[in-house]
Amino acid sequence: MTNDSYRYLLNHFDVAGENMAALATTSSLSNYPRLSISRYRDQLRQSGKASSIELNYSYRGKSYRYSVQLTKTSCNYGNFRHWWLCPSCSKRVAVLYCAGTYVCRHCLSVPYGSQLQQPIDRLFSRADAIRQRLGWQSGVAHGIGERPKGMHHSTYERLVNEHERVTAKIWQQTLDKLGCTS
Repeated sequence: MTNDSYRYLLNHFDVAGENMAALATTSSLSNYPRLSISRYRDQLRQSGKASSIELNYSYRGKSYRYSVQLTKTSCNYGNFRHWWLCPSCSKRVAVLYCAGTYVCRHCLSVPYGSQLQQPIDRLFSRADAIRQRLGWQSGVAHGIGERPKGMHHSTYERLVNEHERVTAKIWQQTLDKLGCTS
């Protein structure tokens, strides 16, 4: 099979209206190194008048050295909040992502990882988030644990009820996918 015919197959493999090749090769923001302004918060407060930060790094064997402009906004209760100005589009952002040079997520046109999740994956993520909040072991197959010490009974009951609803949806979608329901 030639490279062009392989590329054609990847671009035209369509299942139930979804381009699976595009989904499988799509990257999310978690694939890029990040540079958060909070990392420099203490240094910026001490310096007071910094208008840019000099970046000097190597990415995939290539050296980069340039400065990224900063801006700040007043907070409601005093002090300031610092922001990056994207070197590409000049948007005010709190996090820059490295794709050679550091740019904002808008310039990368890359979705968040959660935006790439399938509906059943979202259910599993929600169930695990509830289980984590309740201090239970991850995974719906582990059953229901005990109420954490200090948690209100009404909060516990609400979370358990939501967990049971989400778990029921997971099992129902799994059975539907396997063709076990009519």
